[in-house]
Amino acid sequence: MFNPIGEKIIVKSLSSNEQTEGGVILPDIAQEDSTRGVVVAVGPGAVMIDGSRCDMQTKVGDIVVYPKFGAKKLEYKGDEYLILKEIDILTILTEEKNDE
Repeated sequence: MFNPIGEKIIVKSLSSNEQTEGGVILPDIAQEDSTRGVVVAVGPGAVMIDGSRCDMQTKVGDIVVYPKFGAKKLEYKGDEYLILKEIDILTILTEEKNDE
């Protein structure tokens, strides 16, 4: 569907209390100037000066928090996506594992 270039990622915004594909309900933890979304595509990584590629930290399916402003909007088949540089991502949300 998408093939981002360089260090860019494609994110689909999640609304408050939206459910992920795995059934996890996400509470409204976003601050006023940031929001969260699910990564739907990841580029191959930035090209370094020596010609090698920098590995990407994000992967498809990650839930990320990103600044509210600064992303490029992309409309595709009636859905809205955002194009961001990976460096603009504030954090990747992970589930805490309970050893109970």
